[in-house]
Amino acid sequence: MGTLPNILRSMFVIGLFVLALVAVIPRISAVDRPAVDAAGKASQTAAETKWPIEMPTGLGKGWVPTVATYAPGTDKVPTFTTVWTTPSGADIAFKQAVGATEPWLVRSVNDGALAGSATVAGRTFDRYTDTSRQQLSYVVRGDGKTGLTLAATSTGPEDELKTFLAALERVTPSS
Repeated sequence: MGTLPNILRSMFVIGLFVLALVAVIPRISAVDRPAVDAAGKASQTAAETKWPIEMPTGLGKGWVPTVATYAPGTDKVPTFTTVWTTPSGADIAFKQAVGATEPWLVRSVNDGALAGSATVAGRTFDRYTDTSRQQLSYVVRGDGKTGLTLAATSTGPEDELKTFLAALERVTPSS
């Protein structure tokens, strides 16, 4: 067994190694996600599902799609999802589904509470807020099994969410 002075010397040497490692290992404050071909995935999904998929067009600089997927969501509802980084650095998650259920909607707005409605580009959206997460969601519900439900949730300013929704246009399915 070692003596107390030997233990303290060993701990000092180990501490120097740990400090050296902490000093040379970079720490990342944010991870940049690469852009994806959201328009291509939307066109492919529209052709596959025959849904009237919508995507924003002409948003300008600073709007970057980072996720584009088509997969089962809550309640196994097939969902086309895109995530966009906005010019302010916030995110907008945009989900589209036919036959959306109530649990799908609740999950899509992250348990936000209904807080009235808003009209964007002539379309009326239900407005959901979650003040604890500082998120805002706009939802327009489809009509039963044939209509497309849209849910857009943002962590950024409301005007960016409105700009995003105002730029929505129907996608041409790929051939």
